Amino acid sequence: MSTDQPIADDQDHTPYLHVRPLSTDRDLVTVRGDLDLHTAHRLADALHSLLLTDGHSVLLDLSGVTFLDSTGLTCLITGYRTARTTGARLALIAPSERVRRMLALTGADQILHSYPTPDSVPDRQ
Repeated sequence: MSTDQPIADDQDHTPYLHVRPLSTDRDLVTVRGDLDLHTAHRLADALHSLLLTDGHSVLLDLSGVTFLDSTGLTCLITGYRTARTTGARLALIAPSERVRRMLALTGADQILHSYPTPDSVPDRQ
């Protein structure tokens, strides 16, 4: 998996995706910038491949996400569903205020668990 991939380069805050293994069964995926119609497919592709292994945890750092639309939200929910189906786990790390608001408005905060730091995520939920 490559790191620091540009997701799009036509916006002021060039979004990027960074995947960093934390251990053999845990990866930290950092997303910054907009998570929307133009960028969510790159995150979806990365999450899908990471969430296919039973017992694997993907920690998704959303602290730098400046905008989240319905496509970005769908990407997060699809990742959650994939994780449930495969026995993997998806946890959100420090979602930005804009992301937290969208999650709360839609009720997605009830199924997508958030933690303040990667170290605060328990080994199993």
